Amino acid sequence: MNSYIVGAGILNIVTESLYDKPIVVFREYVQNSVDSFLKTVNRTNKDIFKIVIWVKDNDLFFLDNGAGIAANAFYSQMISIAMSYKRKATNLGYKGIGRLSGIPYCSELEFINICNYDKKEFQKYTISNNKYNEIKKSNEYSQMSFNELMQAIGDFDEQVSDQEIENISKIIRDYQDLFTIQKTGFIVCLKGFNEILKSTMENSEFIEDLNWLLPVRFKKELLSSSVGELFEEITEKQDEKNIPAQAFSITFNGIELERPITESMLRDYVCKCDLTYAVCVHSFRRDKIAINKGNKFSGIRIYIDNMLLCDESELLPILQQYGFIQHTANELIQSVKGIGAMIYITDKVNISANARRTFIEVTDDSSIEFLKKIAEFIANIYNARYALSKYSSAKKNMEEKKADIDDFKEKANHALVKLAQESIQIDEPEFDTPNFNELNLTEQKQIVKQKIAKEINKKIRSYLSQANTFDYENAYEDFKVWLSSN
Repeated sequence: MNSYIVGAGILNIVTESLYDKPIVVFREYVQNSVDSFLKTVNRTNKDIFKIVIWVKDNDLFFLDNGAGIAANAFYSQMISIAMSYKRKATNLGYKGIGRLSGIPYCSELEFINICNYDKKEFQKYTISNNKYNEIKKSNEYSQMSFNELMQAIGDFDEQVSDQEIENISKIIRDYQDLFTIQKTGFIVCLKGFNEILKSTMENSEFIEDLNWLLPVRFKKELLSSSVGELFEEITEKQDEKNIPAQAFSITFNGIELERPITESMLRDYVCKCDLTYAVCVHSFRRDKIAINKGNKFSGIRIYIDNMLLCDESELLPILQQYGFIQHTANELIQSVKGIGAMIYITDKVNISANARRTFIEVTDDSSIEFLKKIAEFIANIYNARYALSKYSSAKKNMEEKKADIDDFKEKANHALVKLAQESIQIDEPEFDTPNFNELNLTEQKQIVKQKIAKEINKKIRSYLSQANTFDYENAYEDFKVWLSSN
């Protein structure tokens, strides 16, 4: 019986369908770096680990001081696909294909394994995109296996030459402090990156996109705020009760990347609630839940190991597709953008990222149950928004009896408590009824107009219910006569 062989065409399928957005290059190589940190003997001292990303001329570099790859396994890992020694429950990536993500965006993709920095022991494997494109046009391409393709388009140096040692040393000369304690590491270089990747990096929102995407730290001002302990707990404290969402030092062109949340972006309440498979940290106002276009910390973002999977633009249509939300995605977008929420997946055994790492794998009861819990959380946001809106409107218009206003108030407060899942002690919302005498003339006129209109409407309804005949031409005069006698 012939053994099954993966064809060369799998490379095109992987790079064209799974990695169709240039920014995924940053996600995939950072994921590999973080996973390498978790394999080192120094993994408990994560402050020593760094990921340095920079552009020089027309080349893009990723450097880390993680564990690298064992020298005797480097070549086999470079020419294989979907083979990984990572564990699903502990590593960010585990499918064994992420290293290929850079192929569509450069002329050469170079991997340098730093086996020992002090001894200048390096290995290198280079994939030529030009060779790859030539082979794709040939007749032999359809008959090749993936391993044969990688051997044809790749060059392997088990121990690089003296000239290459000098070249590699120049690349990392400015970052030699990374190897004071940790002697191993890895370099990925996208040589001659194309215009698509270039335009992505030149986009005005690129740095902010990286800040949301990658497992970076929170700003120091946020950690020193009144709720700083909660944010520190998410990514810094490491014990069995806390979220496995570690943050690392990552720089791009010398800029330290940080989650783009400032203290001023937080609302009245910052809460942490349990979603069984995940924990949710969210911030909302106690008087209303409405879109604030100037606040970048808005909507819902789902993370796995502090790496962004998706936001509400992908989440809501999928929940709607599965029938887990009662309202349309467009209706709910107005509500969820009124809060700032980050959902961190904590159960990586039952919940994992899909192949594209843009959402979770929806394959079993656990993933379905998780989506239902997210849908319930969104319903709580929606209900809180409209409970607050009804209470605020009734109080503002002064049209309701005090008992009705108190009822709206009670419902609004209940909705807020449910949204917070009682993770914090929520105070009664402080909605102060304005003193009529303190209002300006225009505001007084508006309130008087509303009160008169309400009373007149009551009289009209009473008149219509009692009258038996009507004269259209004299209807208003007839009503005034009736009104004067009642």
